Amino acid sequence: MKKELKGFLFVILAASLWGLAGTVAKYLFNKAIDPLVLVEIRLSLSALILGLLLAVFKPKLLRISSQDIPYLVTLGIFGVAGVQLAYFITVSQTNVATAVFLQYISPIIVSLYAVFFLKEKMSLLQLLCLLLAVGGSYLMVFSQGIKISPLGLVSGLASAVTVSVYTIYSRRGLQMYNSWTLLFYCFLAGAIALAFIVPPWRIPGENFTTTNLLFFIYIAVFATIIPFGSYFLGLRHLKPTTAGITATLEPVVAAFTAFLFLKERLALPQVLGALMVLGSVILIQLKTQAKLSEATLPVSVVELCREEPKPS
Repeated sequence: MKKELKGFLFVILAASLWGLAGTVAKYLFNKAIDPLVLVEIRLSLSALILGLLLAVFKPKLLRISSQDIPYLVTLGIFGVAGVQLAYFITVSQTNVATAVFLQYISPIIVSLYAVFFLKEKMSLLQLLCLLLAVGGSYLMVFSQGIKISPLGLVSGLASAVTVSVYTIYSRRGLQMYNSWTLLFYCFLAGAIALAFIVPPWRIPGENFTTTNLLFFIYIAVFATIIPFGSYFLGLRHLKPTTAGITATLEPVVAAFTAFLFLKERLALPQVLGALMVLGSVILIQLKTQAKLSEATLPVSVVELCREEPKPS
C-alpha cells in the first residue's frame, strides 16, 4: 500500500504541475508571446537541461540505436511537440479551462481505439470512471459558455488527438528505452523541427525579459521535465489505468489556478465538475485498494509504461 500511495502522490504532483502550466502559458500569451515561440523555447530548454543531467549522472541513458532514430523523430514531432503546440494554441485562443477540457477528450479516443481496434471490453466501472472524469471536466467549462474561435476548437481537438497518438505510439519506445531517454530525444526532435518553423535567431529580443526568462525556465523544468518524470515514476507503483484517471486532476488545478491568478470565472457548475473529477479519482483509488477490475484507459495501450525498462 505504501508503494501505491507513493504512486498516487507522484501522479498528483504531475497533474498539478501540468495544470499550473496552462495558467503560466496564458500569462505569457497575454504578454504577446507567440505560442510557436513558447513551444520552441520550452522544448529546447527541456532538451538542454535534461540532456545535461543525463550526460552528468546517467550517460548510458543517452545511447540509442541508429535504427530507432526515425521512430524517435516521428514521436517527438507528431507526439510531444504536436501535443504542446496544439494545447498552447488553444490556450492562446480561449481560456485555460476550455483548453484543458478539450485535451481531456483523449481518454475517450484511446478507449474507443481499444474497443474497436484492439477488441477490448469496457467494464462498467471503467465506463463510470471515464464518464465522471470527462463529464466533470466538461462542467468546469460549461458555465463559461465555451466561447471559442474556430482555430481554438480545431487546435483543441488536435491536442486530444495528439495526446492519444502519443499514448498509443509510445508503446514501442517504452519497450526499448528508459523513459528519460525517450523523453530527451522526443524533446530534442521536437525542438529541432520547430527551429525550422521558428528559427531561434528570428525570435524577437523583447521576448527575453528577465521576468519572461524566469517563466521560460519554470515551464521547462516544472511544467515539462519534472511532471513527465513524476508521471512515469507514478507508473512504476500504479497500474497505468489508475495513473491515467488520477491525472484528470489537471483540469481541476488548471481551472482553480486560472481563477486565482487570471481572474477567469469559476461558477457553481465548475465546482460541481471539479467534485466529479475528484470523485473519479477517489473511486479509482478505492478500486485499487480493493483490487477490483481495471478502469478508464485500456491496459494493452499503456501497460508497457508501468515498469521502467533497463537502459539498452
